[in-house]
Amino acid sequence: PMVAPANRPAFQALIERVFRGEGGELEFEIIGLKGTRRWLSTHTVPLRNHQGAVIAALGITRDVTARKRAEEELKQSREQLRQLAAHLQTVREEERTRISREVHDELGQMLTGLKMDLSWLDRRLQALPDQAVQAPLLDKARSMSALLNTMVVSVRKISAELRPGVLDDLGLVAAMEWQAREWQARTGIECQFVSDLGERALDAELGTAAFRIFQETLTNVARHAEATRVRIQLRSEAGHLALEIRDNGRGITEGETAGSKSFGLVGMRERAAILGGEFHISGAAGQGTAVRVRLPLAPAISA
Repeated sequence: PMVAPANRPAFQALIERVFRGEGGELEFEIIGLKGTRRWLSTHTVPLRNHQGAVIAALGITRDVTARKRAEEELKQSREQLRQLAAHLQTVREEERTRISREVHDELGQMLTGLKMDLSWLDRRLQALPDQAVQAPLLDKARSMSALLNTMVVSVRKISAELRPGVLDDLGLVAAMEWQAREWQARTGIECQFVSDLGERALDAELGTAAFRIFQETLTNVARHAEATRVRIQLRSEAGHLALEIRDNGRGITEGETAGSKSFGLVGMRERAAILGGEFHISGAAGQGTAVRVRLPLAPAISA
């Protein structure tokens, strides 16, 4: 058997350390005469003579092939799960986009048609000569018109929550500005947004991931942070899109970040990891919570 080519430099370095009197540990792969491969783990120390000179190497070696194969299978399984999660997120976003457009376009058009019909009916009712007949009918028609107005607002809100059109039409910066204003109006929490991206266009997948992490973070702030102010910074930083969201709330604890119910945090971390990025969250009691996300821009970003 011979040491696999990829492990030979490390194996040679271990031998040299031993004969310098240092010793060490190493896991390496060996290739048998028939091409079979196995993994060994060795702990090697120098063997000295009476004068203290190193004359040999003494080692204990174990076969760890089963463990290495299990680790490789686990690694492959995790990668497959990550790919599956990425696929499911893509499918989910596509479905949300489709439903959002159908709700906005088709249902919106139907409601607009009903409003036009009610307006026509209102004009005809006003022309009735009998006031006793006209009054209750006009009241009912105008009540229906008010209900339709409420429904139009609800349809727009549902469509925007599914997939804000501004994200596709105007890009990430405009979508985050819109979301920050909407969230501030809804929660009463001061929300300051700052960006240096200007008009730069981002890859759709990157923009969607950053926006969804941003949305989920704001949701968590509203539910748990007890904050009165949030500051969001979006910038280009050393080939990465850097997003920082900091609040002045009670501060998230380590137990909350690692708890069994922190699926939202897991989802945000996976969104970043799928794109080769990083997600970090930290907090201090009484000093708020900070979420930091870094997503690689190249080659997704363009002028």
